Amino acid sequence: MVPRKPREERINEITQAAIDVFLEKGYENTTMDAIARRAGMSKGGLYHYFSSKDMVLISANDKISEKVEDLMKAALECDSVREGILYYIENYICYWLEHPRETAFLFLSIAKILEKPELLTYYQEYTADYRSFLEAIFTRGVEMGEFKPHPVRTSALTLMAALDGILSYMIFDNTLNLEEVLQDFEEKFIKPIEK
Repeated sequence: MVPRKPREERINEITQAAIDVFLEKGYENTTMDAIARRAGMSKGGLYHYFSSKDMVLISANDKISEKVEDLMKAALECDSVREGILYYIENYICYWLEHPRETAFLFLSIAKILEKPELLTYYQEYTADYRSFLEAIFTRGVEMGEFKPHPVRTSALTLMAALDGILSYMIFDNTLNLEEVLQDFEEKFIKPIEK
């Protein structure tokens, strides 16, 4: 008898298989059967872990977003808030640029939520967490005296939008240089609020 794999390991395999199938076939043409086959299991076995294709999509996004959460934690551990924000900006951009498969999957997922409002709740939670992290780090900068008092919510929202926006531009425009983009972000988001 083949020993069972730990649940976490099995879910990992399923989500990796699902990302591949979603990217190859698109959301609409992906079936639970195709995901199960790619993961090397039966369709019934897949349903033991996930009740629907939507739940597999959400789980795959959760797996991808773990790396972004790790970047957030690392940014908060920096001695300087300024350095933490710059660390986050650089590593957030680099992560998505260096992982085109995950980036393509993120874009596929975003397109799907526009068509399936029931998936919107997941992305609203992700966006709220992302914004909360940025608000907290800007607030910490004010409290530690590194930054001038300023509307931290505005800083968080505009930085969040700029980061997600620059990814698309950097994917499509190979004349955009990472070092220059980082300098632009520092000039726009850090220097104006520094004490």
